[in-house]
Amino acid sequence: MLSRGTGDKTMVSRHVPVIYGGTWSERNISIQSARCVIGWLEDAGIEPVPVRWDDDGWVICPVDDLEQIGEPVNPCDLLQSQVDSGIEEVFNSLHGGAGEDGTLAALLSSFKLAHTGAGVVGSAVSACKITFRQRLRGIGMQVAVGAVVHEEIWARRRGEVLSGVAKEVHYPCIVKDPMGGSSIGLKLVNDELELQEFIENLFKKTRLVLIEQRVIGRELSIACLGAGRGSLPQLLQPIEVVLNDEREIFDFEAKYTPGAAQEIHASLSPEEWMQIAQEIRQMHLELDLGTASRTDLILTDDGPVYLETNTVPGCTDRSILPIAAGLSGISGPELVRKLLEIAVANHLERWGRGPSAS
Repeated sequence: MLSRGTGDKTMVSRHVPVIYGGTWSERNISIQSARCVIGWLEDAGIEPVPVRWDDDGWVICPVDDLEQIGEPVNPCDLLQSQVDSGIEEVFNSLHGGAGEDGTLAALLSSFKLAHTGAGVVGSAVSACKITFRQRLRGIGMQVAVGAVVHEEIWARRRGEVLSGVAKEVHYPCIVKDPMGGSSIGLKLVNDELELQEFIENLFKKTRLVLIEQRVIGRELSIACLGAGRGSLPQLLQPIEVVLNDEREIFDFEAKYTPGAAQEIHASLSPEEWMQIAQEIRQMHLELDLGTASRTDLILTDDGPVYLETNTVPGCTDRSILPIAAGLSGISGPELVRKLLEIAVANHLERWGRGPSAS
């Protein structure tokens, strides 16, 4: 069984499955993240077991070929075999979809496996940008002026919706798929015609659309590591996203096109950093965001306006979490080990065996 190590260190198993892939839009990003995670685990002295989530089951792959065609296995059968072999922790590299909405967390919890990412509730709350906004407003944090549009309301009262957006949200505005990750399903629209076209496109895959006022300011991304009972979450160094002159927003293309944007160490006043750090630590605790979160915000003259948070942040060579960790003096191998240690501590606490930090 999982147990505490000496001092305040939580012991991590020598073998750890890394679940990645998925059947949704972030599959390729997940594979890229898994490659980095697997390399870091090996450098940390932990043997990774790559497990790819495919349409017809899960496939165990060699570490040097994460896209190898293999025989799919029923996920429950695969997890049971891993438990029988002594596996006690899982590294979640599934971005978006079932990896972040609580589905995977529920499945792993049913096998009493510790895992990176958030638990069921924290995952479900944070994965939906609409629910996330509602929770933040409830604890007194700023979010952008916005509107939620349901497909049925759009079909019946389109004119009212368009009038409301023009009066309350204003153009240009940001339109989002509430469950979209990696900035997929996000667009800056400048007028009513663009709004109608993009909403119609989004309704092909979702029944809800989020429309937000465009907030002007500095775009920041703050990574935060979770903690076990008796400790507070650890804020990593703040990152500012600087777009090149041709880009207006940090969308999918800007995120993953070399040269489209720079992620730099954010220079903040002590007062700015104190407010952001306090609010993100509160957010991480109250929303139960698990082993790590990455929160995106716009810093305005009136303070931070929060956009979204992610509980399975990317781990590619261009991802915010490893960049922020590096600026905080944490290497890739140290980062994945820390995440697993936090996962074990959270798991022990969840199952009633987590001692307080001394």
